[in-house]
Amino acid sequence: MKIHYLVTSLENGGAEFAIPSIVQSLQRHGCEVKVIACEPRDMKAAPKLEAAKIPYEVMFDSRQNVFTYTKAYLKRVKADRPDVIWTSLSGATMVGQLVGKLAHIPVVSWKHSAAVRIYTQIFRQLSQLWIADSAVVEQFLHQTMRIPKKDILSWPLYYCDTQHTKTNFWDGKRTLRIGSMGRLREQKNYVVLIEAIDTLLKNRPDLQNRFTVSIAGRGPLEELLKQKIDYYKLQNYIYLLGYNEHPLEFLETLDIYIQPSTFEGMCLAAHEAMAASLPVIATPVGELAYSVIDKETGFLVTGDLKNSIAIALEHFFDEPDAVVSYGKKAQKFVSENYSLKNFDEASGRIVQRIKNILVKRQ
Repeated sequence: MKIHYLVTSLENGGAEFAIPSIVQSLQRHGCEVKVIACEPRDMKAAPKLEAAKIPYEVMFDSRQNVFTYTKAYLKRVKADRPDVIWTSLSGATMVGQLVGKLAHIPVVSWKHSAAVRIYTQIFRQLSQLWIADSAVVEQFLHQTMRIPKKDILSWPLYYCDTQHTKTNFWDGKRTLRIGSMGRLREQKNYVVLIEAIDTLLKNRPDLQNRFTVSIAGRGPLEELLKQKIDYYKLQNYIYLLGYNEHPLEFLETLDIYIQPSTFEGMCLAAHEAMAASLPVIATPVGELAYSVIDKETGFLVTGDLKNSIAIALEHFFDEPDAVVSYGKKAQKFVSENYSLKNFDEASGRIVQRIKNILVKRQ
């Protein structure tokens, strides 16, 4: 089965970074996959494709409109017709749906978060199968987007790599290393994290100089975050590291991971943090609502987030052994629930469903 895997861009992000794992799993099920991006953006995902020896094509070297993408992609489809168009992210999904309709090719589409653009809602029936990257997104597809359950399958975009065993757990004495990783955009809610650190220091002045917070990532809110850090005089506590080329190495330097997002789908970074034996403090959004077990693998924070995050951090300072116990439980949870075997079984079910769709269309 020949698949065109059409993605909006090769930008830094979880959906893009998961492409090598997705393609390799599909290949293990006998699929031929060609990756096509509409536009480049920062191209941070390209090295991962190259490292996995997965060829890819970028249609344009700058952002264009949907009609330009559709015309260009339709031309490619006529020259290299796939059995299936598989789309990822909203822009590519619209393009793939239009071309699929024009070329009479079935479309399979990812949904990566519990949020939807108007045009995605309008054209939802142009995809013959929707793939949810988490349980929350699966529920969203059915209840909010009103897609029949028979047209939805779930494939969590993560499997646990437990090659490394953490040995340098926090001992309660050295500086506690707190961190997060993601695009500096509203979704990640890093302004609230900064406010939470200010609240923590006001509530517990005894914790001065006992911790640092490192945020790895770039994005449009970088200047605003710098201003907030300066405003609260937290320059000696919170560090914006910029884009990190080696996320697993970054996670290995941390003791606690924080994800205060307003919405998520799978959230690869937080699950990779759990695989690195880090307790996770997170909002109950996306798959995090299921993976972060409150007071067992970390803390789920709700309500007044700056106070909730501050209280969670206080707990670890007051009970340092919890960093070790929660971290080990977090690693155990992801290794049992997100194995490579489970990952491949999910893709296998999708491949079989697509084959059934193709048979019915003959």
